Amino acid sequence: MEKNEKKQVTEVFNLIILDKSGSMSCIADAARTGFNETVGGIRAAQEKYPDTQRHYVSLMIFCDCEKKMLWDKTPVADVKELTSKDYRPCCGTPLYDAMGISLNALYSYIKDRENATAMVTVITDGYENASREYSGRTIKALIEKLKNEEGWNFAYMGANQDVDAVSFSLSIDHKMEFDYDEEGARKAFLADRKARMTKYDNLQYSLANESAMSIRERKLARAKRNMEEKYFQDEDDTKGENK
Repeated sequence: MEKNEKKQVTEVFNLIILDKSGSMSCIADAARTGFNETVGGIRAAQEKYPDTQRHYVSLMIFCDCEKKMLWDKTPVADVKELTSKDYRPCCGTPLYDAMGISLNALYSYIKDRENATAMVTVITDGYENASREYSGRTIKALIEKLKNEEGWNFAYMGANQDVDAVSFSLSIDHKMEFDYDEEGARKAFLADRKARMTKYDNLQYSLANESAMSIRERKLARAKRNMEEKYFQDEDDTKGENK
């Protein structure tokens, strides 16, 4: 690269959709710690690639009594620690509504930005049971649009459910089932954190090839890579451990 050539900067919007229904109470500490460590990993990526990647964090926490963005497209350096005051599990699981609200809001914000992409992780310990605004069919169509046309990456981590069936019903390719205890949740967040770091590294390697592409070509290239690249390194192990 010539000295005077401007480096291409990619904006990476990291959206985490975290269940806070009542059944999450027994793994709440692991969820809070896992999120905080994930943010630490994103900060490390920002420090590793300061000239070519700009990282932002959005956290949607949801139960039947609230669907709340604790951080919304916030520069990773400004994201505070998630505490028990912020995250207190209760009531039902409006998963579809939480996904629809947060995905549509993020898409509206970044769809026309010159070089932006999104990495979305959903964490839940049970089935959808309380949505009123969105259906599974609507969310599936939205995810297919975002991953195939916009190049977004999606991952689903679940417990107490048929994760393969749920992720398939939502058209999410990368999935992991975790054990329903503190250790299982800790391992799940660790797997996602490692996967993110690999994706950030791969993004960095692809920037040179994308520099001459149009926005449309860039999105389609990322969609193709997301389909071809493994996300969870042990994705076939449904408990998130090495076999």
